[in-house]
Amino acid sequence: MKIIDLTHTLETGMPVFPGDTAPSFKKVMIHKKDGAQVIRMDIATHHGTHIDCPKHFFENGKTTDSSTLDNFYGKALMLDCTGFGKNEQIPVDFIINSNVNWKEFSWVVIYTGWYKYWGTQKYLDHFPVLSPEAAKYFQSMGIKGIGLDVISIDAIDSVDYPIHNIVLGNGMNIIENLTNLHSIGTNQFTLSALPLKIEDGDGSPIRAVAIEDSL
Repeated sequence: MKIIDLTHTLETGMPVFPGDTAPSFKKVMIHKKDGAQVIRMDIATHHGTHIDCPKHFFENGKTTDSSTLDNFYGKALMLDCTGFGKNEQIPVDFIINSNVNWKEFSWVVIYTGWYKYWGTQKYLDHFPVLSPEAAKYFQSMGIKGIGLDVISIDAIDSVDYPIHNIVLGNGMNIIENLTNLHSIGTNQFTLSALPLKIEDGDGSPIRAVAIEDSL
């Protein structure tokens, strides 16, 4: 069994969605002075590699503490979308023509390669996104969640967030800011994306991992 880390490091000054306040991590105890180390974190539920639960957009939606754990774990297929570039939508025909039996999978991971721009302005610059039709198709196939290596499942300048509304509105979850997808040696693996158990949590930073040879 091989476990591949798909998670960006949480650190002060890390990239965040435009307009959001960056997290901070302060050592309030240190070994030299206090004999132990403690870090105080000022962080939001949607910083770093994180999961969006339906509560993020829908008042009565499932939360991090009301969802069952199998919603955050399962068989995933990684779809190579590196052929799509800036401002491009990934159309439903591309998904259908991939000839995948999506009913075999709980998760789809959209691999754009955009994570290689993490920490640069380009990371926020009109990355590829799913078309609304593609998002609806995954919902119709019974997919529990969609993971992406970009900062949002919607376009960076979206004002009505159609893909968030489609996905979360149908009880699915979203993982944003995945990384290191090139290190996965297969396009089928077990995805683990367990959130913190936050009361009424609309989302949470996660430690996302791909587990190979364990299906």
